[in-house]
Amino acid sequence: MLKLYYNPGSCSLASHAALEEAGLDYEVELVDLTKDAQYSVEYRDKNPWARVPALQIDGQILTENVAILSYIADCASQTDLLPLQGLEKARAFEWLALLSSSVHVAFRPIFRPNRLAQTEQGQVDVAATGLAALQRALALLDRKLGDGPYALGNQFSLCDLYLFVFALWSRRPVLEGKLGALPHLDAFGERMVKRPSVGAAMAQEGMVWLPASRAPRRSKA
Repeated sequence: MLKLYYNPGSCSLASHAALEEAGLDYEVELVDLTKDAQYSVEYRDKNPWARVPALQIDGQILTENVAILSYIADCASQTDLLPLQGLEKARAFEWLALLSSSVHVAFRPIFRPNRLAQTEQGQVDVAATGLAALQRALALLDRKLGDGPYALGNQFSLCDLYLFVFALWSRRPVLEGKLGALPHLDAFGERMVKRPSVGAAMAQEGMVWLPASRAPRRSKA
């Protein structure tokens, strides 16, 4: 059986929801980033990069969302979770690469400025510079989503599960009132949260979607 190493509400949510979408048998194991569990000897033996997600497959470990999503698509009985060939396949991986690099890293200076600067003023400067980059990245995503309800237009794909993570993150309290209008990204998030695979993964992780406050929070259950 597959085992997903995850942290609630982190980028591993994309792989978690993908496992649900594909209908694969799997189990999960919490890696609590708030307690630096990713740096434990036990976990670093599995994933030397000390990040989530990681997927255990018959005793082997696969890391990075892009690789894991590709593997899940190949294992699924459905054939439409990612395009199989040609320019359509390239477009899907164009989206995944964009999300894993330009978009994902744009959140880091906001959420973890202490990892990029040691002094208080340095952290303030890092966060300010990072916010400008994040605003540009999310504005671009919002414009691209104006072309259709999903990343690839009218066709749902696993790209959308990764994109949903960032729609969720954009609602965190630290970003409230700082990103401007993102109507297409907000509408996308509203659609995705109603998808059974997303709802199931969020419920397992104790996450809820709060559109009014633009802030994802852990449920009390």
